[in-house]
Amino acid sequence: MDKSITSLSQDKKDEPQKEEEEEESEDEDSEEEEEPKLKYERISGDLREILKKDGASCIAANSKLIIIGTNWGRIHVLDHLGNKVKEFASHTNPVTMLDMDGNGDYIASCSHDRKVVIQGLYTTENSHNLVMDSPVRSVALDPAYFKPRSGRRFVVGTNKVILYEKALFGQLRPTVLSENSGPARAMKWAGQFLAWATDSGVRVMDMNTKAVITLIKRDHSLALPCEQYPPHLCWPDDRTLIVGWGDSVKVCRVRDRASNPSQLSTGPVDLPPHYLEIVYMFTTDFYVCGVGPLDEHLVVLAYNKQTDLSLASLGVDSRRPQMRVLEPLQGTFEEISKDVLGIRCYQEYKPANYHLECLVEERQFYIVCPQDVVVAKPRSADDRIEWLLEHDKHAEALEVVQTSREVHRYTLLSVGRVYLDHLIACSSFQDAAKLCTQILGSDKALWEEAVVRFNRARQLRVLSPHLPLGHGINLDPAVYQMVLLDLLQTDHQGFLQVVQDWPGHLYNVSFVINAVLETLARNTNNMTLLQALAHLYSNIDKHDKALAIYLKLKHKDVFHLIGRHNLYGCVAKHVVELMSLDISSTLDICCQHVNIVPPDTVVFALSSHQYFLYRYLDALYEHRRELSKKFHSQLVTLYADLDKKKLLPFLLESSSYDLRGALDDCQARCLTVETINLLNRMGSSMQSLELILEEQHDLQWAIRLCKEHDDVDLWGRLINYALDRPEYVRELLNNIGTHIDPLLIINQIPKGMEIPGLRDALVKILHDYHLQIELRTGCQRILVSDSSNLLHKLISTQNAAFPVYGDTECAACNKRVLTSGRGDMAGLTVFACRHVYHNDCMPEDPEEQDVCLVCRNDKKRLFLML
Repeated sequence: MDKSITSLSQDKKDEPQKEEEEEESEDEDSEEEEEPKLKYERISGDLREILKKDGASCIAANSKLIIIGTNWGRIHVLDHLGNKVKEFASHTNPVTMLDMDGNGDYIASCSHDRKVVIQGLYTTENSHNLVMDSPVRSVALDPAYFKPRSGRRFVVGTNKVILYEKALFGQLRPTVLSENSGPARAMKWAGQFLAWATDSGVRVMDMNTKAVITLIKRDHSLALPCEQYPPHLCWPDDRTLIVGWGDSVKVCRVRDRASNPSQLSTGPVDLPPHYLEIVYMFTTDFYVCGVGPLDEHLVVLAYNKQTDLSLASLGVDSRRPQMRVLEPLQGTFEEISKDVLGIRCYQEYKPANYHLECLVEERQFYIVCPQDVVVAKPRSADDRIEWLLEHDKHAEALEVVQTSREVHRYTLLSVGRVYLDHLIACSSFQDAAKLCTQILGSDKALWEEAVVRFNRARQLRVLSPHLPLGHGINLDPAVYQMVLLDLLQTDHQGFLQVVQDWPGHLYNVSFVINAVLETLARNTNNMTLLQALAHLYSNIDKHDKALAIYLKLKHKDVFHLIGRHNLYGCVAKHVVELMSLDISSTLDICCQHVNIVPPDTVVFALSSHQYFLYRYLDALYEHRRELSKKFHSQLVTLYADLDKKKLLPFLLESSSYDLRGALDDCQARCLTVETINLLNRMGSSMQSLELILEEQHDLQWAIRLCKEHDDVDLWGRLINYALDRPEYVRELLNNIGTHIDPLLIINQIPKGMEIPGLRDALVKILHDYHLQIELRTGCQRILVSDSSNLLHKLISTQNAAFPVYGDTECAACNKRVLTSGRGDMAGLTVFACRHVYHNDCMPEDPEEQDVCLVCRNDKKRLFLML
């Protein structure tokens, strides 16, 4: 096939490249060319020589062969490359139509010479040569013609439609299917249905019942004569029919009438079991020269309605045929793509000179005109990639390579390198650097080549984040060093980022450190480079230098450095600087690693920094309380100075501080509440009471203090303090009734003092007294009752019978207490301790007979041991 000669493009692709005139609109200039759906190849081989002498008039094709009918009446059997297989001189006039059976074994041809020829490609059996009474325009073979019992049927279309089938003795029996409806200009047979087109319309017949199931009337303009604008039929499958005629297209489907209850007969008329439904119908802005299916779309061979010869001088010839891919809609269509074809001698042809043959299963379309045969195929993934690359749509081409399994000519690397070259040429270095990761993979040579190209463009800083870092591929250390040195000169922040991201084994760290030191010698205060230098020192295990730099920078990465390299031993030495940088992180380290960071060392280092010392001791008390006890006295002073709200809870919880020192601190700072608690804890309860009464004036607190100590002197001091205050007297009467004798205060109340609520207070005292008496009486009753019950239980337990078994032995003589002859219990003595004696074995002394000998001896032995 010749791919280079056929002009295959959308509107502008086939036109010569000329300068556009100034009057063309900006919209046309900026219109983006759409990707074609089909690709085209001219069939060459022997067909080229045939068409030089003769003209093609019709075509039939299957997956194996191409059959060409010519104007001289010859039939050429070719392979798909155009090489001749066979040739038949069947007619003397132009062949009007060709058809093949479903297996491709037989060919049917007809001509204006009134002949119809059925001939086998591999046998002469069942071949026929008929002469009709008028020119034959169409013929159709039964798709099952090759089968022995199929009836060997075929249909001939003249001014009548005649069915021929094999009868007895090999004779052909004709049956007129239709007459008086005009010449049959087109005919197609699929499955059990036959469709033919006459000037009045398209009829579809069920060949099983020989009944016409529908008539699709011609509805386009009568001004389009059928000789110049012939109908075109196509069966995509056994139930779908596509009709293209003039400037109209119809898509029809055969339905079973039983499946549509609304179509059932309601009267005596006997309707056929099938009917035809028009699914899509629309009018086009071009003439239809052939139709076929392409998945859910339609492929139409089109001829422009208006041909403007004046534009031919500009390279725009509207007489060129077009292949259009349409999406059918209700009443209209949407054009998916349009390709203008460079057909030989197209200037001489009209719509009637073009034919389109469809191979539905192969998704191929054969375009035929007298001097040319072109095959159209859906574009493969390779074709699509080629088109995308030609139109600088590299990203889409790369996506096709990655997602499609049908790509054969291209690889991810080949497309990716073209895309990479394009991006670098357009100075899109960011996108090019990202693409390198995707397409270069683990190819070391390609990566190093990319580094050279980016270095030549002074764009290594753009490539640096995407370089491989040793995961399956390692570049030469010199490559990484070249990138680092470039960043050191051009982008200090990028240099820092790369140093942090790259593992130290990729390059010579000492070499890079020296380069950084040389740069810092000219700019000693460059904080970014200092940070990078600290990270480089960490890579070669010089953590002390790295730590010193981070502290100088006051950078919080110092804590990551300490944790990553276990530098906790250096914390105590630099604890002040660390706390100045981040006190919370420093305290976490000090409290979690007390074995490496001893509290004594930290306290000594912080002795001149009161706030830091307070925060440390407070955290140590919170998290490691057992280790903070020796510092509690210091913590008292720090709480008193810096956080007074924590002082009182600490004084109440801890017992490890110096009470006298704490008291002096609180008194010096006039912390009365804390002083009162300390005095109370030291045993100076009278002083605590004095402070409560004189400074706090809190009678309830004073009462609680007296109740706590239950000291008469304290109660006396409190009573004396309250006697000249009636409200205090009432409060004392309400609270001391069960602790001291109420008469101690009642007798001291001055005569004539008015005490509000005195009656209620006295009633409460009496009520508390009676309640106390009742509680004691109740407790006594319960005690007596329980004692009596337990005594009765003990007596009944001791008086209970004790079983004596046959194997029980005497505790004195160690013989069985019961004989086998009789069980005489009168001669036995049983003690509450469960020891049993024969009466004869008991001591003669009556006083000793009341005590178990075994238990008495055990008690004596225990006494002697003690």
